[in-house]
Amino acid sequence: MHPGKFSKALTAVFGALLLVLLVAGVARAAYELLAPLVPILITAVALGVIYWFIFRGIRRR
Repeated sequence: MHPGKFSKALTAVFGALLLVLLVAGVARAAYELLAPLVPILITAVALGVIYWFIFRGIRRR
């Protein structure tokens, strides 16, 4: 077995693991920051739909 072959594979695996952990950390941080805003966004969309149905529906009749 060549001496440099195993270390290249190990480096690739370690690099991939670091990349996965970095992506997971960023995703977790984004979730923690955006989770409180989800009910606000759902409420805003629901109110917008209700508003659209009421006012657009009345004007079309």
